[in-house]
Amino acid sequence: MINLNRYFLFATSSAVALATMPVAAMAQDSAPDTAEIGVQEQEDPATNQIIVSGIRRSLESAQSVKQDSDQIIDSVVAEDIGKLPDVTASESLARIPGVTVTRDAGVAQGVRIRGLPDLATTYNGREVFTAEGRFVQLQDFPSNSIARIDVYKSASADLLEAGLAGLVDVKSRKPFDFKGTRVTGYLGGVHWYQSQRLGIEANGLASTRWKTGIGEMGFLIEGSYADTKYIDSSRAVAQDIRNRTNITGYPQLRYPNFVNTDYASATRWRPNVDAAFQWRPSSTLEIYLDGLYQGYRGRGDGHNLQVVSGDAATLTNITLIPGTNQAASFDAAAGTGAAPTGAQQINDQSTDTYQAGGGFIWKSGRLKLTGDVAYTESTFINRNVAFNYTLTSSPARHFEFDTSEGVGGGTVNLINYDLYNLGNYRWTGLTQSGNRGHGQSWQGRLDLDYKLDNFILTNLQAGLRFSNRDADSYSYAQSTYAAPAGQTYSVLASMLNIQPAAGGFRNDSAASIRTWLSPTRESLIANLDTLRSMTTLTVNGVTTTLAKGDPTWGSPVYTSNEKLYTGYVQARYAFEIAGVPFDGLIGVRATQADVAINGLRRSTTGTGATAVTTVTPISTSSSNSDFLPNVSMRIKLDPKLQMRIAYTETRTRPGFGQLNPTITIGALPTGNTCADPNGADCIRSASSGNPDLKPTTSKNYDASVEYYFSRSGALTVGGFYKDVNGFINTFTTDVADAEFGRLRMSQPQNGGAGRIKGIEAGVRSFLRAPWLPDWMSNFGGMVNYTYLDAKSVLAPSLAATLPGLQRIAGTSKHTINTSAWYENKVLSLRLSYNWRSDFIDSYGQVADPALGNPAPLGPTLPITVDARGTMDFAATLQPTDNITLSFNVNNLAGGAYRNYRTFNAAGQAYAWQTRFLESVYRAGIRFRF
Repeated sequence: MINLNRYFLFATSSAVALATMPVAAMAQDSAPDTAEIGVQEQEDPATNQIIVSGIRRSLESAQSVKQDSDQIIDSVVAEDIGKLPDVTASESLARIPGVTVTRDAGVAQGVRIRGLPDLATTYNGREVFTAEGRFVQLQDFPSNSIARIDVYKSASADLLEAGLAGLVDVKSRKPFDFKGTRVTGYLGGVHWYQSQRLGIEANGLASTRWKTGIGEMGFLIEGSYADTKYIDSSRAVAQDIRNRTNITGYPQLRYPNFVNTDYASATRWRPNVDAAFQWRPSSTLEIYLDGLYQGYRGRGDGHNLQVVSGDAATLTNITLIPGTNQAASFDAAAGTGAAPTGAQQINDQSTDTYQAGGGFIWKSGRLKLTGDVAYTESTFINRNVAFNYTLTSSPARHFEFDTSEGVGGGTVNLINYDLYNLGNYRWTGLTQSGNRGHGQSWQGRLDLDYKLDNFILTNLQAGLRFSNRDADSYSYAQSTYAAPAGQTYSVLASMLNIQPAAGGFRNDSAASIRTWLSPTRESLIANLDTLRSMTTLTVNGVTTTLAKGDPTWGSPVYTSNEKLYTGYVQARYAFEIAGVPFDGLIGVRATQADVAINGLRRSTTGTGATAVTTVTPISTSSSNSDFLPNVSMRIKLDPKLQMRIAYTETRTRPGFGQLNPTITIGALPTGNTCADPNGADCIRSASSGNPDLKPTTSKNYDASVEYYFSRSGALTVGGFYKDVNGFINTFTTDVADAEFGRLRMSQPQNGGAGRIKGIEAGVRSFLRAPWLPDWMSNFGGMVNYTYLDAKSVLAPSLAATLPGLQRIAGTSKHTINTSAWYENKVLSLRLSYNWRSDFIDSYGQVADPALGNPAPLGPTLPITVDARGTMDFAATLQPTDNITLSFNVNNLAGGAYRNYRTFNAAGQAYAWQTRFLESVYRAGIRFRF
């Protein structure tokens, strides 16, 4: 990890150097037309060949979008047909000030804008979503099909309702973007370092346009395919911290209940197809049709081995964390229930999202009228089977709860025990769970833009929008059905292919368990019905066997409908004072959302033997009306220097799942039949939504200064403040249930008031200045810095033990993105580094045995994630005008990251999880004709 002080010094000195370079070149550069920045193809008129835009053209286009926009916006523009600056859309967004991503499962995902995940996503200006969710995951967009991505940090009335975080609009290629017929494609190989597996990525685009007797027409079709074959390796200590008071010499000893070695691994692939038709019957009218298919398939085979320290284990060689009663390390022997356990997962996932629509653009004199209608449907299915196993004995074990080796974290080793002996493992049972989400919507909009011949008002804009959205969700969760006695791996080897489980932890120098024996995914699938028929579950004297085949979905967990009616009026103004131009927008958006949710309500009356639990249907409805104003101003102090100020209001409606009134009850704890529903260990996890949730509201203030010293060089500084209310938190509490005893219930709740304030600063440029040698003009760099102070009052159930303003989960106080590049007509090189300071992953109440038995939920405490950075490298070589060779590495340094869980009110903590993420290597060839 780079020293933070050194890094700030580097960032500051780089910014100063870049900002002072092209002083003499300022007046001779002019920004390109921004009507279709990043979309229209550029050609050399002398040769009729495509100009390879590369890094320079991408920066110029993105800068023009930002400079001339009416909103506060940042953009990422393709460097060439089928080539974003990074290999995925979400990784490219990570280069934008104020945007952070989470890297998991071999990809960048979890996009946050100014620390918040509540963003809206649109595809060519239309709402797009996955299943019953509110937005689509941006990593599902193949980067090869994207022309441009716009990140709107301030809203305007004519945009789709932005989320609390903002709005991300993905723009695809269209046939009229090209001068004639174009055929492009890419074929590449991928290597994942942790899993040591290979995959492929490919895409192709064909576009043409032609003149007919009824006008000009164009058609484009594009398809892509991408593999992901990852292993994310992690070592985690239990969040459940034991409390021993019976060990000689230690009046009280605290230590985690186990160390878990886990491999989250899967093979995933994403097929995508989009097509577009454009028809221009006259110079005033354009009609278009387009369609999109996004697919996702996942075949997971994650596995883990959990080694228990034990409540009653004999502990020796104990060392303490200095100044505490927390064990740093010890050897453990015997102990009730101390045999290590694990599971081999069979996880199958699929997503199919379709969108089809069409519209028109009509211009006549000063009037521009546009209309669009679209249908979207998306289905997500997730099925999981866990093959549970245990070691046949309780070996002696050595624990280091935060080792000094490598990057630290918990480690465990078994002493004098053979993990490759088939006789040392026994199958214990099967657990099955699944969920299915589905959503569909019709949406339509009509927009008017009329140019005025007025001294101040230049344009009058108005529009209407309507959407009708349905969503439903299904799930099942079956308890662990026990295997017959004596089913050791030696017995099962005639049916199952049992091998050392695939390991990871490359770059991890800590000594710990890395691999063990487990059945392969393929052999489990081939024999799954046989295994099902062997399992049984006995509850209150009734014995059942798992049925063959996948469980049926049954009745829906919930169904919902949302109708959204929107109208807006907005004016664009422009005037001058003392020769200084002013322009901006004033508008208001009126929205009414009618939402209906149908589910099941579960309630318990009475206590003890007289308690009765009833389940009854419940239907809830709500209607929310909002008037959302926006006011913005741009002051052009100089052709290259401008200021912006903006005030907007946003509302973010809860997701359908968050409103769901039905309680979903999890499986029984592994190995526990819960014959006594009130037993100490009979605690089932449960979850539900909250139909009483209200929208999260925000009043947003933005200001910025932007200095554009060249077509590809700018220095920008901005400040923002969000006055937020009702931020949604998920809390967990214990509730009584006559049928199941105790339920540990997780449910969302509106929090109180909060605020988000910060500063964004960035500088980027090629090294162009008259006092520099010509060869240096091919070098360039970028530095972005974001400071974020984001706090809110937690939901009442969490705030009861953690009152006042608390850091908003997922927000880092400091974020730095930097890139250095070299580019000429043949070669392009780029090295990028992203760094973010520590942040809160989540808040929750922790079950603490020191407070009683069974362990009740204690105070609200955070999980904290250490600061971390990621380095990426990209290179392209263009030997001819039509061929480009590329090479990319993501997570070049292969860094790990650590989480910490505070486990009691005194603030004691353990390093909870240490994760080693994939480094991904790509090499490919791109062609265009």
